[in-house]
Amino acid sequence: MATVAGELARIVRAHRETRGWSLGGLAKETGLSKTLLAKLETGTGNPSLETMWRLARAFDIPLSTLLGDDEPPEIRVIRAGEGQTLTSESGLVARLVLAEGRSHRTEIYEVHLAPGNDYLSVHPPGTEELVYCTEGSLQVGPRGREVELSAGDALLFPGDLPHRYVSARGARLLSVMSYPPARQ
Repeated sequence: MATVAGELARIVRAHRETRGWSLGGLAKETGLSKTLLAKLETGTGNPSLETMWRLARAFDIPLSTLLGDDEPPEIRVIRAGEGQTLTSESGLVARLVLAEGRSHRTEIYEVHLAPGNDYLSVHPPGTEELVYCTEGSLQVGPRGREVELSAGDALLFPGDLPHRYVSARGARLLSVMSYPPARQ
């Protein structure tokens, strides 16, 4: 099971069992079907970005933990195109560029919003998110308090509040998430 799907299966099963949850219990926590969760745990599922976020929130872990990227090296070079790519049901495409941190977890995503994209997200408690627009324009921020960003603009906000990414004409951005220290 050295595949990405196999690694995800191992991680999901381990986190579910650590919490003493059945597949039904995990389904209740995530709002996902038991059938989908069973496929993920056998390495036969192909989860969307929304599915991955639901699992991360239920387990109270950074998304990158589900991708099997837990051990930060001393130094690391990330080449163009490296990193796992995730796609949302609304068409948002995010490439995990980096997931590191010794005292707390930081994830950096390179994101492409297709024209007309409207994506809603929320992260575990204590998460801060920085969005830096590199191309195009978008509205982003906590729901009801979205801010218009153009190339070169940035926004820092509490990532644990429901927030939206909306782009009429498409945009590219970097999303940096900083999670609180893991609970022991």
